Amino acid sequence: MLISTVIAVALGVAPVSSDRQIVSGDYSKKIGRYSQFVDSRGTTHLKGLDRNGQPYELTIDRNGFVEAGVGENLITFQVQEAA
Repeated sequence: MLISTVIAVALGVAPVSSDRQIVSGDYSKKIGRYSQFVDSRGTTHLKGLDRNGQPYELTIDRNGFVEAGVGENLITFQVQEAA
């Protein structure tokens, strides 16, 4: 799983097809800068600013559940590796 792609989905800049597949691409310029750490439970925490300066914060648990706070919005989704 590419973290930048997960962030891009949360920010709405990565297209997701009707069959829930993410279109691969380099989203690094669209997601801005972020910091990342993994806590003792294996949850990944990400904080950053998008290219418009809007703050975002994501958590990704070990099962791939994503919870993202983007500005005033809360977005949740599940990620998994492609088969």
